Amino acid sequence: MQLCTEGWPTHGVTEPTLKLYWSERAFLTVQDGLLPKGQRLVIPAVMRNDLLSRLHMGHQGVVKCRERARQSVWWPGLSQQLNELVLTCRTCCQERQNQREPLMTTRYPGRPWQKCGADLFMLKDKTYLLVVDYASRNVEIALLTPSRADDVIAHLKSIFARHGICETLITDNGPQFSGAPFADFAKVYGFLHITSSLRYPQGNAEAERVVQVVKRLLKKAKDPYLALLSYRATLLQNGCRPAQHLMGRRIRTTIPMLPALLDPDHPDENVVELKEKERKRKDAQSYNLRHHVQNLSRLPPGQEVWVTGQKTSGVVIKEHATPHSYLVEGPHRIIRQNHRHLIPRRPSQEQGSSGTDEQQSGDAPTQQTVDLPAATTPEQNLLNPSPTPVARTRAGRAVIKPIGLISWIGLISCSKVVTRTG
Repeated sequence: MQLCTEGWPTHGVTEPTLKLYWSERAFLTVQDGLLPKGQRLVIPAVMRNDLLSRLHMGHQGVVKCRERARQSVWWPGLSQQLNELVLTCRTCCQERQNQREPLMTTRYPGRPWQKCGADLFMLKDKTYLLVVDYASRNVEIALLTPSRADDVIAHLKSIFARHGICETLITDNGPQFSGAPFADFAKVYGFLHITSSLRYPQGNAEAERVVQVVKRLLKKAKDPYLALLSYRATLLQNGCRPAQHLMGRRIRTTIPMLPALLDPDHPDENVVELKEKERKRKDAQSYNLRHHVQNLSRLPPGQEVWVTGQKTSGVVIKEHATPHSYLVEGPHRIIRQNHRHLIPRRPSQEQGSSGTDEQQSGDAPTQQTVDLPAATTPEQNLLNPSPTPVARTRAGRAVIKPIGLISWIGLISCSKVVTRTG
């Protein structure tokens, strides 16, 4: 306040605390014992932690908190402190969602029935097993009664007996696929079993997409077998029929056709592959534009994270072999999670919390207060300014910086205040 009433030094200041106010000196005035900056009050250091908590009341984002601060309060570094406050707020971290990453399309297999996907779905209180070929999109479904791992394995054996054993089978992480019986089954039958991350169905997107198609067919069809027959005999976007692509011939349906059309006819795999690549490229481009995707920063081992799907905290152990997946040590076990479900946490978010699953409610912010350094007491320095040292060149000459226009504005503003108070 003393500098605002008596005037600022004309050659600049070197004291770190005064430098924080130097660029704003033209807007600092004294009114009724207060130090406003325009229409905003300059808050003393001892009151700033409380004001930060009030600005973040309601757990709004950084932009909204800064907007509230612009209405009435200011101090040096306020914007950065609000940013740190929101990033270290535990409640905000638990509700935060990661940005979607660029879509990774599946690679087209070299031949039909080389790579398959399997999934379970419910329809009219019944559980079904679905197996889809990644190349031809030919579908096999089976009714499960009950839906134990042994029943799933038995139906898969039946499907493999008809079409042969695929080289790779992709499933989700359900209990029917993640247990020891299924691992033994994959070992005996000699296929590679790949599972998607926990609570991340997009990792098995091919099967999930076909599940929706089959559900619509079965809901509307009186005879589910005729509905599946029609699907297998219908052209897809790649110009092939699922059954013809898989078996090398058309299948006979209820629609009359010439006998010659039922002769063996293998589609050109090179043409099909080019069409599939173009379709997936367009799908990925549309997905990336629609969701404004961006690559997420890599999580180093030891990084504390909040697992959104599990509603718990964990520590990253290492990256998994599957894309965008990490092994995370949770409170009870080690889990595999997709990067999208892992929110990095600052160390201050864990301080003072005894459990990882505690849910805090209310309007009061739950973050730790941002402690300011003891040296940041601008009001004391403004009242008792230290002498400004003179900068000199190597030859010993004093360096006198030109007084800018803003300095004259600051001097005129301060002189007007002195005139009114005098």
